Amino acid sequence: MAFQNILGNSRVKAILSKSLQRNRVPHSLLFIGPEGVGKKEMALVVAKALNCQKKTENSCEECTSCVAINKKNFPDVMEVSPQKDVIKIEQMRLLKSTTYLKPMVGKKRVFIITDAEKMSEEASNSLLKILEEPPSFSHIFLLYLRIYCYSILLLISYNCFIWLFSSSTSLITISLVFSFIKSKNP
Repeated sequence: MAFQNILGNSRVKAILSKSLQRNRVPHSLLFIGPEGVGKKEMALVVAKALNCQKKTENSCEECTSCVAINKKNFPDVMEVSPQKDVIKIEQMRLLKSTTYLKPMVGKKRVFIITDAEKMSEEASNSLLKILEEPPSFSHIFLLYLRIYCYSILLLISYNCFIWLFSSSTSLITISLVFSFIKSKNP
């Protein structure tokens, strides 16, 4: 999936695309928004674009890096998710030790922390150390649900570029209906 395939949040897409064009993607991004608005998809597109062998401002979806990331089989893109409803300190320690290793096959290491609001306080503090001094070849994306954004440690939010995602349900619904009608009536 490339930027053009993600519905809604066009402002976020445009800014991230410009950042990729200029090779100035921040090392830590905080995506906040309701469930189902494309936060994870956006993080994956940026991860692919950072490692794409053909393009710079988007993912080509064809090179070996993009295909491997789509198949979740790319060693330099790692997803961290809660284990039993909590992101534990051990997970952050593993992330921390991996963050400072140079990429194995890609250009950049990318870590996507889903449901970041479920980090334990110890895990948040451990992550903070990484965010304060990130290596130049690593990027960390934190994905938060908007209803839990009060749980973000203040210091974490100071070390991240914050992107607010919105649900443009009516626009997405209309777009999906038109796509469906077009596919049924060529």
